[in-house]
Amino acid sequence: MKKFLIFIGIIVAIAIALMLTTPDRQQHHDTIKEVLSKAVNAELRENNIEGHVASIGSVFAMNAVDEFLNRSLLIRDHRFYNIGVIDYNGEFQMVSVGVFNHVYTFDEDQARQLIKSKIRELIPF
Repeated sequence: MKKFLIFIGIIVAIAIALMLTTPDRQQHHDTIKEVLSKAVNAELRENNIEGHVASIGSVFAMNAVDEFLNRSLLIRDHRFYNIGVIDYNGEFQMVSVGVFNHVYTFDEDQARQLIKSKIRELIPF
C-alpha cells in the first residue's frame, strides 16, 4: 500500500509540474520565428545572396514572418501541454508542441521546405 501511495504522489507531482510549466504564446512565437530565421538565412546563403542584399532580404522576410505569426498562430491549450497551430487559408497545420516550459517545433530543413512551397504558391515560376 505504501508503494502505491508513493506512486500516486509521484504521478500527482508530475501532473502539477506539467500544468505549471506549459509555455505561453510568446514562447511558441519566438521558437518558430527563430527556426524560420535560420531557414531564411540558409536559403539566402545557398542562393549566393550575401552582403547588404542578404541583410535587407533577411529583415524583410523576418518582418513578414513576424506579421504572419502574429495574425495566424493559434495556441490550443490542453491541461498538461499546448499545441501551436497555423491557420493558413482556412487550413490548420500543427507547427509546435509546448511541454515542461519548452517548445518543440519543426527543424530547419522542414522550415526550408515549407518556405519554398509557400513561395511557389505565391509566385508560380
